[in-house]
Amino acid sequence: MRKLLTFLGSSTTILLLIMIALSRFFSFNAEYPMLTLEKGWTVTYQNQQFINTNLEELNRQVGSSFNRGESITLSYAKPLPRLDCPFPYLFFKTQFCAYEIFIDDELISSKYVNYIDNNDFIGLGYDAVPLPKECFGKKLKIKLYVTENNTKADIINPIVGNFDDLYRYFYHKVIFPLFIGIFLIVFGQVFLIISGILYFKTSGVLTQVICSIINILLGIWVLTIYDVTNFIISKPLGTLAEYMSIYLLIPMLYALIHNLHKKQNNKVLIFTGYGTLFFSISFIALHMINLVHVNHFQIPFYLLSFVGIMVLVLYIYMDIKNKVRSSSVQILMLGLSVLALALTIYAIIGITLPIVDYRQLPIMIYLLPGGSVFFVVAQLLNYFIFMTHSFAQKQEYASLKQVAYEDNLTGLPNRVSCDKELAKLNESEEEFCLLSLDLNGLKEVNDNSGHPAGDRLLKSFAETLSDVFSEKGMCCRIGGDEFLVLLKDIPSDELDHMLKILDLRLKELDKKDPEANHSVSYGYAYRSETKEHDTHSVFMLADKRMYEYKRKYYSDMMKR
Repeated sequence: MRKLLTFLGSSTTILLLIMIALSRFFSFNAEYPMLTLEKGWTVTYQNQQFINTNLEELNRQVGSSFNRGESITLSYAKPLPRLDCPFPYLFFKTQFCAYEIFIDDELISSKYVNYIDNNDFIGLGYDAVPLPKECFGKKLKIKLYVTENNTKADIINPIVGNFDDLYRYFYHKVIFPLFIGIFLIVFGQVFLIISGILYFKTSGVLTQVICSIINILLGIWVLTIYDVTNFIISKPLGTLAEYMSIYLLIPMLYALIHNLHKKQNNKVLIFTGYGTLFFSISFIALHMINLVHVNHFQIPFYLLSFVGIMVLVLYIYMDIKNKVRSSSVQILMLGLSVLALALTIYAIIGITLPIVDYRQLPIMIYLLPGGSVFFVVAQLLNYFIFMTHSFAQKQEYASLKQVAYEDNLTGLPNRVSCDKELAKLNESEEEFCLLSLDLNGLKEVNDNSGHPAGDRLLKSFAETLSDVFSEKGMCCRIGGDEFLVLLKDIPSDELDHMLKILDLRLKELDKKDPEANHSVSYGYAYRSETKEHDTHSVFMLADKRMYEYKRKYYSDMMKR
């Protein structure tokens, strides 16, 4: 519960800080007057005229939608007032309409009119039309040509003003979605690259990959539904990106739910997920071949999304019922739930209210971006938990590996490591040498001075052996007082010289620690000396020579 409250508090704090920073550092003040053309429109539609109309209330007079092939003429009854600005422009939004702009019945601009006969896709969004400076004092007329059936009869009031002021005003109204949309795309791409790199090295990264793709799709959708891409890419392309991103977003949410609940029986989830993906791709494919445009699939998409919401609610209920303890599942499911709630409210408002531009409703400016930020915070928290857990696993693995392959007392490779290297030598064709060593008198040291003294003898000998031979071969402890050195490409005279150095080092240790006898018996053998040429035969020969050395050593000790 404490983690959940911390997560909620941090998410809310981040949202508030972002909103405060954006409102403070991106203020807007128009340099020249701007005029919103509200009441005073005469609308001609289906041989009927609607006088003194506010365009944002037009749907109450003409009905809820227009159909392909229809035209609507919008005439502003009053002459345009003088604004005294250097670059006068007209900003207005259209939905699936070609248009023509007239000043005193003189055509000054038109767009997409040639799309009508070819059934090409126009899309929706803002248009910026330059006005001649002599337009002031004259009357404005806009003629719309509808290119899609069931086009909403919702029109936003046009605005007239200086281009720079209109441009800054346009983006200032949606600065929060603009910032969040760009952040989502950049964040998603960065995390996708990081997750892609980790995918081949660490398990459990697929969740981060899916979340990264969701972030990118969310970012594209936020930027397009708030029309902030209108002056960067064309309306047809921007609208297509809007529908493609949301159509592909729902299957990715299914994929995330499935990946978080792999241990459960997810046949229904898999079926609905793949079904939604199939329909989404089909919608896009039909649009690409210009058979049916993407905007006509909103109703079936809403139905698929409703099923997805029900599936999400079901899994939330199952998590609560089963008392799921996985922090990753809890956090991501909470973030996903908040995002799904924001999407649901967005859809309900879009269906029930005549909204053309989300600037008209303040809650819509913060709803989707806020839900998206909440989802991102959930990912960051989950990623922190994942990396912490992954680091702990690596530490545990390293510790187990050390126990499995290293001698705990001396730090040298143990018998298991030695056997692995001997197996590699068996498979090769190259010459090698095995040096077998056995400490003299370890039992006497343990009996007379205690095991701590014996351990000290083993450690000091192992360090000396490693100092002398580590650059030439691999030093291993294969038993209590038994050691083995694996050597390649070393002549016997060089090896004899190194053994003399080892003896000298051991005598120096005798002076430092007279309690223990630092003495060792050794014998070595080369591969070429045996008929079988395998490591076992070479080791047996080296071991035989070592015991011969040991017998000679003890024989000399008896004579003394």
